Amino acid sequence: MLLNFKRERFCAALISSVFICSTAAAAATPFEASASANGAATVIPTGQIITPTAAPGSVLQRLANPQLRPDGNADADSAVATALSPDGKTLVVLTSGFNVSVNDTAGNPLRFPVLSPLTGLPDPNVIDPNTGIVGAWNQAEFAFVYDVSHGTPSVVQRIPITDTYNGLAWDPNGGRFFVSGGVDDRIIAYKHDTTSGQYVPDAPFVILGHNSNDTKAIPSNAAQVATYDGGLLKNTVAGRVAVSIGAGALLSGAVAAGFDLSRDGQTLVVANFEDASASIADMTTRKVVAEIKFTKPGSLTPIGEFPFWVTVKSAANGAYEKAYVSSQRDDQVVVLHGTALAKVIRVPAGPNKMTLSADGRTLYVACGNDDSIAVIDTDRDVVSDVISLARPGDRFKGANPNSLALSPNGRILYVTLGGENALGVVDTMARHLVGRIPTGWLPTSVSVSADGRMLYVCNEKSNSGPNPAQVYYSRETPYATALNAQLGFPNQYTWETEKADLLSFPVPNTNELAELSRQVDANDGFANRTQDPTMAFLRSKIKHVIYIVNENRTYDQVLGDLGNGGNGDPRLTFFTNDIAPNLHALAREYVTLDNFYDASESSGVGWNWVMQGHTNDFTEKTQSVQYGNSNGLGITYDWQGIVDNINLGLPATGGSSIFTTRITGLLDPSGSSTTLPGFKDPVASEGANDLRSGVVGGYIWEDAMRAGLAVRNYGWQDDLTFYGSGTSFEPKLVRNPFEAGALQAQPSTPSIQPITDRYYRAFDQQYPDVYRIEEWKREFAGFVKNRNMPSLMTMTIPHDHFGFGGKLLEGLNTPELQMADHDYAVGQLVEAVSHSPYWPSTAIVMLEDDPQNGADHVDAHRSIAHIISAYTRRAAIDHTFYTSVSALRTVEELLGLPPLGLNDANARPMSSVFTRTANVTAYAPIIPGLLCNTALVSSDLVPACADPNVVKTKAVRPLHDGAWWHRAMGSFNTHLPDHANPVLFNRVLRFGMTGQGTLPTFAEIVTAKPGDD
Repeated sequence: MLLNFKRERFCAALISSVFICSTAAAAATPFEASASANGAATVIPTGQIITPTAAPGSVLQRLANPQLRPDGNADADSAVATALSPDGKTLVVLTSGFNVSVNDTAGNPLRFPVLSPLTGLPDPNVIDPNTGIVGAWNQAEFAFVYDVSHGTPSVVQRIPITDTYNGLAWDPNGGRFFVSGGVDDRIIAYKHDTTSGQYVPDAPFVILGHNSNDTKAIPSNAAQVATYDGGLLKNTVAGRVAVSIGAGALLSGAVAAGFDLSRDGQTLVVANFEDASASIADMTTRKVVAEIKFTKPGSLTPIGEFPFWVTVKSAANGAYEKAYVSSQRDDQVVVLHGTALAKVIRVPAGPNKMTLSADGRTLYVACGNDDSIAVIDTDRDVVSDVISLARPGDRFKGANPNSLALSPNGRILYVTLGGENALGVVDTMARHLVGRIPTGWLPTSVSVSADGRMLYVCNEKSNSGPNPAQVYYSRETPYATALNAQLGFPNQYTWETEKADLLSFPVPNTNELAELSRQVDANDGFANRTQDPTMAFLRSKIKHVIYIVNENRTYDQVLGDLGNGGNGDPRLTFFTNDIAPNLHALAREYVTLDNFYDASESSGVGWNWVMQGHTNDFTEKTQSVQYGNSNGLGITYDWQGIVDNINLGLPATGGSSIFTTRITGLLDPSGSSTTLPGFKDPVASEGANDLRSGVVGGYIWEDAMRAGLAVRNYGWQDDLTFYGSGTSFEPKLVRNPFEAGALQAQPSTPSIQPITDRYYRAFDQQYPDVYRIEEWKREFAGFVKNRNMPSLMTMTIPHDHFGFGGKLLEGLNTPELQMADHDYAVGQLVEAVSHSPYWPSTAIVMLEDDPQNGADHVDAHRSIAHIISAYTRRAAIDHTFYTSVSALRTVEELLGLPPLGLNDANARPMSSVFTRTANVTAYAPIIPGLLCNTALVSSDLVPACADPNVVKTKAVRPLHDGAWWHRAMGSFNTHLPDHANPVLFNRVLRFGMTGQGTLPTFAEIVTAKPGDD
């Protein structure tokens, strides 16, 4: 039954036109649903349905660039902002995402101009290492310029911009717009050229002055280039020591985020995202005249950290008076009066974008984690009201409001609801949400036409479709080479396959809005909130869940050769039955799930989906850029409790060990280098680290702990900074760490500290998974002996990710060997459980955090999942559409836990996987034959190799040895998850495992952007 919500009488005449920008739908995918009366309905990998053209009169336009590739394969992703010109005739749509490493139809990287911030011309210091072209680079975000003066928006210009980060605004005087340069630490200007009718660079740009060599364009192979070092630690003791010991990666760069201008156009205020500050510039000279620091290193009071958006309030004469800056970490709006920090206003969780009423007296703040809008009285600078965006009586959050726009008369406030794939409509007089309008996947910005009759919305994502030409292929045939040529060398990495779009439609009338609101409820799955009889039965049987999250594989890449009727393509299978026999056997003997999808594109977002059931605005905005054009040097890789390279679960100072103190405290015990005071993690959603009874949200282990259940953690939410570092801080690489008294893990979230096995080494590709499972089996044996097995175990068995640096123990130095190690470790775990008295009451739920590293003939998001228990159907193939959110909901249902948020509350559990009749037959693991080849692997790794009665597969010999892989991968950072350039990393894997394709050049590798692999 759909939830109903109160609807006030709604006068359509009050509503102004709105423009919404959304990611365009790609080609039809396997989860395309039947057509709806309210627009074509499509299922997305989150499990939700989108109907982007449901509103009458809707027009959906991909942010296309046929000049790059006529097939649309180079079209942009991650539309994040819209801005309407002062005269209402021109709309600009900005992207900030993974728009990098794009090829043309001949397989050649596309090149885009890189402009000098001083001249606006291609910078002569930037020289493409592969072509020698001056002033060009293989990356660009885009500003799409639309004429909206005559009905349907018509694109008139597509402007490539090297780097951006969300900020977009028009000069109030017209004729010019500005874009935040993101990691390039500047505000970029474009003016209208009357001769050409185009917008052209308007130099000099506003240089914010945080990074070294800030007047240069970007890093290149020239001597005088920009250096991305302008983050908070730049001038601290810890920062200087880090550089001296070769740990300079601890320093992040500066990032220009949101900004705004005074009404007279003379003053600009910009949020310095990585510096906890705001800069004020005189737009006559385009020089920074002041920088206001919010939280300085050494401070223990968090103020204004990760400042994201700026709204300026002008005086009656249009001059700058005040600025309001939203802080995404500290849940604050910082008030600047002139050049002074005047006040800090506490607002609900996750503030992001803001908008000011026409009279300047009311500021509306989208609070993404709280699903609300804070209303600030700007005369008194206090919160005067909070408008809930939830359905009455519903306590689950996840709507993710992330942008705002007012109708011309100020009576209607439009709010993009990124988590609901909808546009919220709020009556500002009644302070009440009156309806929702369907959009595309993850709407991020809305603009209203000058006459109030049209809405423009941009969505960030689209469905991916198949990606068989991902650079990761089977060794069986030259299929990959032929396919790439046939398809015109498409760009099929997960982030690349998602595209952005612009949605425009007339403001719906009252009756239309009521129907569209019902459509949003249906799309979001509220009808699924019914009791599932199978799960209700299982709750009386299953008392323990082992929840395992592994790394980055697609279905075809591992199980495409299963051969049991599952929908696989063996031509795309890399890790065949001989290499991964247990993953194959567990799929055959239990349930083959060949229609399972990860909601994520990569680990930076995937870890939140699998443990929280959704992501927040901070995560969605940062991660696509971090993996793409950030170069890995500005936007930091914030994940699993590590933020800005800092372990938030540890005290700032007070110890001499990585297990007791943050890295800044170790490098500077005085505390003067402390950043990010406190334990707040901006990546975490509502409820995180709050274990009080009745709290909703946070992580799945917190959900269990609130319910009074025992929880144990193995490798999840741990600090990985020192693994493979070669420093004195690196935990000892030992096989039996408990016996050796060698701690291996330092948890990075306070709530997970007391439940973590400190002897279980987390993500470290030097370390065998067989070692990890030996440590887990040590504890498991104790649980069996003492009859106290925890209700929930969270776990990662990460060697299916691969890595080639440091000390690769036991000779596991090729992808085949590392995958075999992972596979056998999984088999051993299932063996241990199935031979224990806990087997009848235990379910193992295992999936990948994301699908980014492989090809799949069905969809780039299709991945691997295993559900293993005595109550799992045997030798079955289940074609039911499931996602990573379904897996999380299954864990919750089995343990009787409440959902964490909207997505998992509305998701269907994977009940079709189960039966009501137990089969307690134990599992016998299979040894991958290559682990028994002593010419490759140490003879003591798998003692069972000597047992003639144990089943072993054929010993497939790798095409190249470890020395070759070390040489080929030596320039990539594989110590940390997703820190190597994905395209180049996969090119090496493809060549090394199949002999197909070509190796990237050294120049390509050393100039590559860190992203993921």
